[in-house]
Amino acid sequence: MSLHYSPARNAFFDERVHATLPDDARPVSADEHARLLAAQSAGKVITPGDDGAPTARRPAESGEQLRARLITATKREAARRIEAVAPLWRQLNDWRDLPFAQGDRRAAIERRVAAIDAIRAASNQLEQRLAGMTARQLAKADIADDTHWTQGTAA
Repeated sequence: MSLHYSPARNAFFDERVHATLPDDARPVSADEHARLLAAQSAGKVITPGDDGAPTARRPAESGEQLRARLITATKREAARRIEAVAPLWRQLNDWRDLPFAQGDRRAAIERRVAAIDAIRAASNQLEQRLAGMTARQLAKADIADDTHWTQGTAA
């Protein structure tokens, strides 16, 4: 095995390149090395775990950075939920057809519009809640599973 990781230096070494390896260097498979580098490319940092093995972790964030990330995630989740109710082309057609639609067609359009409005309202309320949370509360916030969304999911 040619790839090694040193927890003390938080670095990888290749015995084909490095004549000597640090005393704490431990073997790392090519697959594990590739997985760790992919995680690093996605914004994580590689650090030694409790056992000294390399692990990819999300870097520490300030409370404001975490809040901004969660608000962005809230907007993304709202967009995903709205798209599930009606893709943009459907929404545009609904707004065009609503003044002329009657009966079941009108009722279907109104249900979609109401569901989308409810998702937007839930998103706005969730963003307001995030704005008032402490860093500890933000760290525990789970945007996708928040029961706050349930009011806007029926279509």
